[in-house]
Amino acid sequence: MAEQILYDWMESIVQRLQLRAYVAGLGGVIALNSLVTQQRMSHENGITCRGELHVVDDPQFPEHEFFTPGRVFSCRVRHGAASWRDDAKLVVRSGSLKFADARGESPLDLLMNTGDVPLFWNVRNFWSFMKGTMGGRGKDWLPDLRANPQALRGGTVSVRRDPESFADMVYNSQVCFGFVGVDGIYRYARYRLAPADFDGVESGEPNEQDRSHPWLQNPLADETRNRNYLKDEMTTRLNVEHRPVGYVLQVQLRERPSSFEPEWVSSAFPWDETVTPFHDVAVVTLTEALDHAEAQLTWFDLSNHPDSLPVPLGRSIDDPHSLNDIRLAGKWARRARLYSYEKRGMPGPIPDSRLAPDWIAAPPMAEPPGS
Repeated sequence: MAEQILYDWMESIVQRLQLRAYVAGLGGVIALNSLVTQQRMSHENGITCRGELHVVDDPQFPEHEFFTPGRVFSCRVRHGAASWRDDAKLVVRSGSLKFADARGESPLDLLMNTGDVPLFWNVRNFWSFMKGTMGGRGKDWLPDLRANPQALRGGTVSVRRDPESFADMVYNSQVCFGFVGVDGIYRYARYRLAPADFDGVESGEPNEQDRSHPWLQNPLADETRNRNYLKDEMTTRLNVEHRPVGYVLQVQLRERPSSFEPEWVSSAFPWDETVTPFHDVAVVTLTEALDHAEAQLTWFDLSNHPDSLPVPLGRSIDDPHSLNDIRLAGKWARRARLYSYEKRGMPGPIPDSRLAPDWIAAPPMAEPPGS
C-alpha cells in the first residue's frame, strides 16, 4: 500500500512537470511569434467595442457575491476570427468579454468562441493542433483530424461561413470555470454570450459541404464582400447608425464532484441544456466600436477574476483544465506583442483587398475572390 501511494505521488509530480514543460514551450513559441509578427496569440483579425453590462435583477442561479442583482459594469467586447485575416473565410469566431472599459485590468475576463465543442480539449491535442497550424494550416491539420475524430466534430460545429454580423452568433466558453456561491458550494460553470433576440438559429452556420471538409477555409469563389465586411458592419451599426448591439450573458452550472473529475468536465462534451439549463447572468449593450489603435491595445486575461470565480488548472497534459493553463500563458504573447508595438510601431489595419500581400489562400486560389 505504501509503495502504491509513493508511486502515485511520483507519477502525479511527473505529470505536473510535463504539463509545465508543455505550457512553457508552447507559450514561448507563441510569444516569439507575437514578438516577430506583432500578432495576438489567436484571433488576430477582430474588432473591439465598448458598452455596459447589467447583471439581471432576478437571477435564477445560486446567489453569488460578484453577480449581485442589478450590478452595473462598463465593458468591452472583442469579436475576432481565428487564424486568417479575412472575414469571409470559413473560421471559428470569438467573443471576448471584459467587465471594464479598459485596455487590460478588470474584475473579470471571459474568452468565448462559436460552437459548443472546440477542436482541442486538453494540452496534448492542442499541441497536435498547433503542429498543423505551424505547418501551414488547411491540409496540414488533416493528420490531427484523422487521429482525433472529436477534433473533426469540433471543427465542423465551430466554424462559421459568411455570417451577416458578429451580433448574430453565439459564443461559448467551452472550458469549465469555477463558481463559488454565497452558499460556499463549488460549482463548475460554462458561459455563453448570445444575441439578445436569439431564436435558436445562428447566422453563418456551415452547410453540409463545409461540414464535410472544414479545413478548406477560403472564401467562396463568387465572394464579393471585402476582407473586413463584418468589422465594417459592426462599426457602421454602432458609430454611424447609432444602433446598439445587445447580448445576454448566460451560465450553466454543475456541482463539482468531490472525489474525481467526470467525463463531462471536458469541453469535448457539451452539457445537455434540458438537464443543465442556461440561466441569464447579465444583459450586455454595446454602443461604440473603438478605433484600430485602442482595439490593438486592448487585451484579455483569464487571470482577471475574483476569488469566487476561480480558474481551475490542469494536473497533466490530458486534464481538460490544462486548456486554462495554456490560455493563462497567453500573457507572454500579449507582453511580447505590446513590447513590439513600443519598439517597432503598431501595424496598420487589415487591407480590404485580397490582392494585398498579407492575404493568404489555403489551398492556393487561381484568382482571389472579390479582389
